Parts: sequence; structure tokens; C-alpha cells
Amino acid sequence: MPREIELKFRVEDENDMIRRLGTIGAEKTNEGLEHNIVFDSDDRTFREQGFLLRLRKFAGRNTLTFKRAVTKKDFKEAEEIQTGVENFGNMKEILLRIGFDVSWVYEKETTHFALGDILICIDKLPFGTFMEIEGTKEGIISTAKKLGLDPAEGITETYMELYEQYCKERGQEVENLVFWKKAR
Repeated sequence: MPREIELKFRVEDENDMIRRLGTIGAEKTNEGLEHNIVFDSDDRTFREQGFLLRLRKFAGRNTLTFKRAVTKKDFKEAEEIQTGVENFGNMKEILLRIGFDVSWVYEKETTHFALGDILICIDKLPFGTFMEIEGTKEGIISTAKKLGLDPAEGITETYMELYEQYCKERGQEVENLVFWKKAR
């Protein structure tokens, strides 16, 4: 099963980070609003087991992804199976009818960059801006250092975990994380 390996970093100055990416030769490949629906079993055991079932809409493409967390020690690693989906609405309806529930909806403004076989995403969410570097462990470390980042300060939590932590620190309720208050 394919593995996804990544690290996140908080981004304080997005324009500076985009300039740094250009300096090291990263090329912008895509940008736009990404809409994600996370599904869980009715007893919420998927997340407890480290599973993720996500339906995503981005850049004219729909994808269904299943992930199983492997480790979060120095890098976030997950086994990942992903496939294209022709009709987003129909796939959502199929998942609901076979017993899955929508557990969370989140959106992010994202800009993708490529540097060889390394994928770099700058993700703006309503609670902060982050950069994900995805590839091999060696490639992630090398890219982070080229960008002036310390790989030891990388974040391995998911956006849901980071958002839950953000809400807890502020005494807020966790809700769908969308730029417009109605979930699409």
C-alpha cells in the first residue's frame, strides 16, 4: 500500500515563504479552494483506529481517500489509497446510504508547488496558515532546510487535531471549518 510521509510547518509570512519557494526552484502547479468531507462509522470508531475516509473536491477533480495512520513520531506517515470520483454528490450519497456519517467538513485555500518529487502545499485555514512538505523523509528534511526551517519543529498533527487544540485553547466549540458558514 502506498505511503504518504509529510511534515507541516506554521507559516507566519506567506509572501516570504512563496518567495523562498521560488528561490529554491519550486514551481506552482495549482491553487484554489479545497472542500473536504470526512466520514466516520456511526459509532465513531474509524478515527479511534487511526483511519480517515475523505471525499475531496479541488481543481476540478474529486477524490476519495482512505488513510491508516502508521506513525506520528518525527514525520506523519500513513498508508493511503486514493481514487478519482466522477460525481462528488453521488459519492457522498453512496457513503451516507451504506452507513457512514459526515464527521467533519473543512475547507482550505491551498497553493501547490512541486520541487522534483516533493509536493509542497501552502494551506490557509480559518485558524492559521501552514505549509505541508510531502515526499521521502530525506527529501522533506532537505527541502525544509533549504527553506530555512528546522525539521525538528515540524508538526505531525492533522488539521482536525490542530483545530481541536485551537478551539480548546479558546474555549470554543469545534464545528465545521468552512470559509462560508454553510457546508456545501
